[in-house]
Amino acid sequence: MEIGNQSPLEQIFHPKSIAVFGANENLTTMGTYQLMNIKGIGYPGRIYPIHPKLETVQGLKAYRSVSDLPEVVDLALITINAESAVKVIEDLGKAGVKRAIVISGGFKETGEAGLALEQKLVKAAQKYGIRFIGPNCIGIINSWYPINTTMYPYRQKPGAIGLASHSGTYVTQTLVYLEKFGISYAKAVSLGNEASIDIVDTIEYFTDDEKVKVIALYLEGIRRPREFLAAAKRASAAKPVVAIYVGGTVAGARSGGSHTGAMSGADKIYDGMFRQAGIIRAPDIQSLYEWAFTLARQPRLKGNRIAICTNAGGPATSLADACEREGFEVPVFSPELQRKIKELLPETGSAKNPVDVTFSVDLEVPFYKLPKMILESGEVDGLAIHGVGGGSWYAELSEQGKGAFKFPLEEMGKWMDAIFKKLAALPEQLGMPIVTSSFSGREDSAVALVQDLGLPCFLTPERIVPALAKLRQFPK
Repeated sequence: MEIGNQSPLEQIFHPKSIAVFGANENLTTMGTYQLMNIKGIGYPGRIYPIHPKLETVQGLKAYRSVSDLPEVVDLALITINAESAVKVIEDLGKAGVKRAIVISGGFKETGEAGLALEQKLVKAAQKYGIRFIGPNCIGIINSWYPINTTMYPYRQKPGAIGLASHSGTYVTQTLVYLEKFGISYAKAVSLGNEASIDIVDTIEYFTDDEKVKVIALYLEGIRRPREFLAAAKRASAAKPVVAIYVGGTVAGARSGGSHTGAMSGADKIYDGMFRQAGIIRAPDIQSLYEWAFTLARQPRLKGNRIAICTNAGGPATSLADACEREGFEVPVFSPELQRKIKELLPETGSAKNPVDVTFSVDLEVPFYKLPKMILESGEVDGLAIHGVGGGSWYAELSEQGKGAFKFPLEEMGKWMDAIFKKLAALPEQLGMPIVTSSFSGREDSAVALVQDLGLPCFLTPERIVPALAKLRQFPK
């Protein structure tokens, strides 16, 4: 029985105490890494390792069983074999524990014998009123609390994306990839087989979560389509929902069935469901993350007119072409605006739109003065910028000048940081979005800075345009 109308996920994402089954100090055991990450992220609650033989686990007092614990814990993390997991759920129920994450695999994703075990797991949980995530999952991350029950370290700052995934990989193994773009989670959950808590429960929870600004979904199938549609409609009325669905082909459905036991459906059916629900469908996982980040951090587009500002002619042309193919207008600026822009450009520059500051090395021109002037003109609704960077360039110049010329690296770095901080503040100040790109990654301090301040910065110019389009698709 639930406590009032509170989602069972609230306690799972904010446990004050947690019992960990399956952790030790053996580095070939998944539970060992999970306990390391619970401790490593700075989890503020009490941790109780459960181990039948060890006196301590990773410096913490270990307990033989849940009945030996000094309190009824808020959450149990279970990473042991499937048959033992069923027994542990029984023991947890008898001890009064109501929430669990069952990482263990070997259930319905493996066939009939596994299905029978999963049915026993569910029956035992229902007997004692236990709600759980899994089985066959990778756990949860709450960057704000914080807690991380997965086997991968979470190193990013607290974010604004709520991710619900049928794949543990897209919660965890992608963390290194996401770090390159400054993309971070508010909360993330790997749902696994959804034997108790499912995608519908998660959408409902994320809809009411103030920390979650955008809901991102990786779907291999939907078990409760009517409830999903109702939950998604309510969610998309409050915040953007972006989803990727991979069960619409024969091969995708077969893989999903063996992966989590997911029940897939035809692609056209899901397309229609997503449209009804107001869900933005992403074509691939890269787009899912990029669009979610952009929607979480940038103002909505109020119109269709896009300005382009670059430090090179090729990316300017690529962006203009991509914008028109996406249905955007790239308007030629008025003579008055062009006149003002030309005052800031070298003779080789172009002021019409796209604006190309070719051969200018004054970073303040393309990355603050021109963006501010263009957005304040009233002639556009949003801005695409290519060429963010400078930190790695300055570092290389400093190295090149050794012995012959003392490059003022520290002073140039401070000047550069001040420019990009002003650029990153413009969207909120002016109520218009800016999306950027750079051929440098976070190894360049300017790229890292703008990403951390909420400006999406992608690796190629063309990635900007679909992200901008989502700001038009979800105008709230």
